[in-house]
Amino acid sequence: MTAGAEYLINRGGVWQYRRRVPADLVDLDPRCEIRLTTKKRDLASAAVVAAKINTDLEAYWLGLSAGQPAAKAKGAERFERAVKLARTFGVSYRSADDLARGDLDALVQRLELLEEKQVVVSPVAASAVLGGVQKPSIMITQLFASYEEHVRDRMRGKSEDQVRKWRNPRLRACNNLVDVIGDKPLAAITREDALDFRAWWRDRVLDEDMDPGSANKNLGQLGAMVRELSEAWRLGIDNPFAGLRLAGERHNPRTPYPADFVRSEILPGTRLMGLNAEARAIVQIVAATGIRPSEVAALTRSRIVLDASIPHLQIRPESRQLKTRNADRDMPLVGIALEVMREHRSGFPRYRDTPDSFSATANKAMGEAGLRPTPAHTVYSLRHTFKDRLIALEAPPRVQDALMDHAVGEIEYGAGPSLEQRATWLSRVWV
Repeated sequence: MTAGAEYLINRGGVWQYRRRVPADLVDLDPRCEIRLTTKKRDLASAAVVAAKINTDLEAYWLGLSAGQPAAKAKGAERFERAVKLARTFGVSYRSADDLARGDLDALVQRLELLEEKQVVVSPVAASAVLGGVQKPSIMITQLFASYEEHVRDRMRGKSEDQVRKWRNPRLRACNNLVDVIGDKPLAAITREDALDFRAWWRDRVLDEDMDPGSANKNLGQLGAMVRELSEAWRLGIDNPFAGLRLAGERHNPRTPYPADFVRSEILPGTRLMGLNAEARAIVQIVAATGIRPSEVAALTRSRIVLDASIPHLQIRPESRQLKTRNADRDMPLVGIALEVMREHRSGFPRYRDTPDSFSATANKAMGEAGLRPTPAHTVYSLRHTFKDRLIALEAPPRVQDALMDHAVGEIEYGAGPSLEQRATWLSRVWV
């Protein structure tokens, strides 16, 4: 069950969220009991709604208990708290001006709600229900920090390296925009500003032979940050960066190795002796199983299961996020992969938190050893060769998806191929 579901009560076939205000907070929140309908008749859907209500309510109570009610918070934090608190009263946050321009009955209902909940004298509650908190104003130089705070839940489970890769390009996008149009409030960014920014990028693409993809990433990241904060803070900003992609973006698909080359030159490991033992082993595992290099590098002792009837690796989101929801899987160990993992039962601590370091080290050493026929051939190319082998063997699509951790291309029924079935197909790949 989702947290919050324990406060659900069924009334007339509809689930309601009911929770008493904690005894140590009754002086700060005099409502005594919170009662909100989830508007859901099935328990699973109601539990999702209850989780959201519960999260917002506990965040509000935490602020009260810490002596930092919404009235004392700053800018965006104060506004977001007001939005959350309004939801705990069963209404959406609307500004005072919006309420004044709207239906008088709606305003009266909100006043009656405050009286019913016995919080008329609470300035915090009144500000939330009657729209008394000013919408935040934010400068471009503050955009990324505000956005990062707003989406901090998405950082959960990311490794330090993954957070760095997420942060840096978005921060660069904001800095680039300031360089072009100067610092100004978010709501003051015009379509002309966005067009100037695209023109600046177009000049760089032409003058410096840059990939238009870099420009498009900047435009997309800025648009996403503006759009999400505008929605969260009810700013009503139209995304000025929408539809401004540059044409000609380069798509460089990975170049797979020939299967015979992998079988004879890479899997045995004899031509990888220029690499340290951990890097050499990771290359062999990637080639033998098609697992992503970063997933191999992140393996811990507890996820290397060698004493089972079918030895296997458990790919799990430990101290880092996996690339996709399908990436959480078990990969059988057969042949060379099993031999290598028996020599590395504790995993690869040298590269566990620095997969980029592994890739740089491996690609350089493989190039020096003549194991990169072209610059397009990299360690990651081995994963594509593995996919080619599955296709050549005419492995069923569900087996290919399970081994490659790709999304199933149809409605997914059942648990998918068993570990034994995966091992059977895996044993045929490099025969």
